[in-house]
Amino acid sequence: MVSQNSSASGSSCHSRLSAPVLKCYHNEVAPLRVVRHNGQRLGMKFYACAYWPISKATCGFFSWVDDVNLIQDMQFQILDKNTTITDLENKVKMLKEENENLEDQLAEVEIECNERRLMMECEADDKRKTYALLLSWVFFFCNHVLDVLITKW
Repeated sequence: MVSQNSSASGSSCHSRLSAPVLKCYHNEVAPLRVVRHNGQRLGMKFYACAYWPISKATCGFFSWVDDVNLIQDMQFQILDKNTTITDLENKVKMLKEENENLEDQLAEVEIECNERRLMMECEADDKRKTYALLLSWVFFFCNHVLDVLITKW
């Protein structure tokens, strides 16, 4: 466990392959030390302020090696989660851009459909007018033929 005087913010870890380099609150390298007095913790490794125990100017930084490993594992998990979040944010951004592109394409298709519908309506109107004109010519011709036939008889 981390003592009350230390925190993860007071340390900086480097490589997972070698012993991490931690800095105390003085921003000095906190040396790796070993418990040498008899007791339950004999042989356990810990990091402490660079000035401990030789000076009263110690900043109080202290962390057991097991705590450092736990902190490293948690930092790795946070980094992994942050990477996942960044990946998902990038995917959301790409999907939003794709959505905007699709909306633009849809708007273009709607405009083209409206233009074609208007052209078809105009063509249909032109056909109706052509049929009406043709029909009027037929009636005119028939009426003229009837007049000619009636006048001949």
